[in-house]
Amino acid sequence: MKVNKKQIGIAMAVSMLLMAASVVVVEAAPVTQEEPMRMNLVMALIIGILYYFSMSPWFANLGFTALYRPLVAGALVGIVMGRPGEGVAIGANINVLYLGWISAGGSLPGDPGLAGYLGTALALGGGLGADAALAVAAPLGLLGSLAWSLRMSTCSIIPHWADKFAEEGNIEKAARSNYIYSQPFLFLIYAVPVMIAAYLGSTAVAEALEWIDANAIWVMSGLYAASGMLAALGIALNLKFLFQGNVWPYFFVGFLVTSMMSGSANLLVMAIIGACMAYVHVLFTEGFGSEGVIEGAEERKAPGLLTQNDVFRAFVRWLFFSHSTYNWERMQGMGFMHSMTPIIKKLYKSKEDISAALKRHMVFFNTQPDAGGVIHGIVIAMEEERAAGADISDDAINAVKTGLMGPMAGIGDTLQQGILIPIALSIGMSIALGGNIAQATSGSILGPIVFIVLMAAGIWGGGWFIWWQGYKQGRAAVTNILRSGTLNRVITGAGVLGNFIMGALVVQFVSLSTSVAFMIGGTPFQIQSIIDSFMPNLLPLLLVLLIWWLVAKKNVSPTTIMIIIILVGVLGSYPIWPGLNMETGEAIEIGLF
Repeated sequence: MKVNKKQIGIAMAVSMLLMAASVVVVEAAPVTQEEPMRMNLVMALIIGILYYFSMSPWFANLGFTALYRPLVAGALVGIVMGRPGEGVAIGANINVLYLGWISAGGSLPGDPGLAGYLGTALALGGGLGADAALAVAAPLGLLGSLAWSLRMSTCSIIPHWADKFAEEGNIEKAARSNYIYSQPFLFLIYAVPVMIAAYLGSTAVAEALEWIDANAIWVMSGLYAASGMLAALGIALNLKFLFQGNVWPYFFVGFLVTSMMSGSANLLVMAIIGACMAYVHVLFTEGFGSEGVIEGAEERKAPGLLTQNDVFRAFVRWLFFSHSTYNWERMQGMGFMHSMTPIIKKLYKSKEDISAALKRHMVFFNTQPDAGGVIHGIVIAMEEERAAGADISDDAINAVKTGLMGPMAGIGDTLQQGILIPIALSIGMSIALGGNIAQATSGSILGPIVFIVLMAAGIWGGGWFIWWQGYKQGRAAVTNILRSGTLNRVITGAGVLGNFIMGALVVQFVSLSTSVAFMIGGTPFQIQSIIDSFMPNLLPLLLVLLIWWLVAKKNVSPTTIMIIIILVGVLGSYPIWPGLNMETGEAIEIGLF
């Protein structure tokens, strides 16, 4: 395998910057919000536009993968409202719930973007701290599913308009139809409602909190308790995909190591330790030898009709516009056609050939956009061979697309959404809030920036590498990758790293303890102290495992679990449980949490 010194140099430079960032981050002093931040119409409008941007194609696939995450959303809303530190802290706490959020096959189980943008705006506007913002923002994520269904249904109309342009062989109009018609509609259903809700809702939240403070202060205590327990849901959803094979014990290793460090472990350092453990595990279980590995899989002999720049132009169009007209009928079909327009324009000259090419790439298509890029590379190679005279039919090209989009979606979603994004988010949150994630009330903007940089490196750099390999190797690309065994080793190593980091997150993110205490023979006993003497952080661990069992083994809806947690947190904080005044030793009534 040929070694590219330039790539190694870039990788080392990025690694050094990230290591330096983890060292030089200065934790902001906790700042307690004394009064609500007044929301004005301009602020609300900007927040609505930012939410639209997170669902739009204008940021080269960093919208849905980075701007859509509450960690980034909270930082942006905090900047708009003049309190970036508090925004980062609130966004990071909301993001804990969505660590295990995976959107696959066009489904949207919840809306992290709506929870992040509107949740942070309401929290800052209502004078709500980071510790309670999660419980308030959690229900908002459920509302986003309604807008998503409206989007996917309505955008199904647009491909039929594009069919007319394809029939005419009009490349420019067919390409523009992928983004011109959908975006005003998406702005209307995303930006406008969030703007109105942010402007009107902040006042309502502030008034509700004033009433609670005066009449039912225990409700706020319950929301605090629920916010700590909701973090367990996000981690448990990840474990649904990570607790497989023989790598699950690394979850408990990560938990124990972080517990011994009193929960103050730097997650970037923990990620490095986890990566080393993953390497050792793969080395001893699968090996890195040359047996069964195809060294430098042979490249096909291209006819020379396309240049690397032509292939890159197709990649850029897919990077930006793969989901701009995402819809139930053809999913990413419009985006696939759009990405192929530079190739079609270069290879075919007659109206008939152009029309046929546009129509065969406007059919149903859906895969993970980054790992699935290998399919585009293969199809581009097939189109080039066909234009050069090879006997490659429409059916052959569509068979490749249809046969590979499912497997590449499974691989891509598992690696990116199930492992890489949660780890990158965890590192970003750790940098933003230091080692005091659960209690931090203010954070550093550097955390969201590091997360965006990590995502950009993976999506832009990794995406282009996969795309180009598909083109160079043609139809043999996926076969070469699978036969080499490299993919299996990557998946196994990622599973080790993911389990290890999730174990660490239980200690740093999940908060659950009981205040119940009693007297025996004049000696006070606190239940939480007894539990801690047996094993610190035992209750958070048991809660995560319980939720994992419910979602993975009993198929209980995460929405149901979310509602139950909030109710348990609020009702469990009502003062009816036995407790002690630790100064006087007198028996009093306290909440369970």
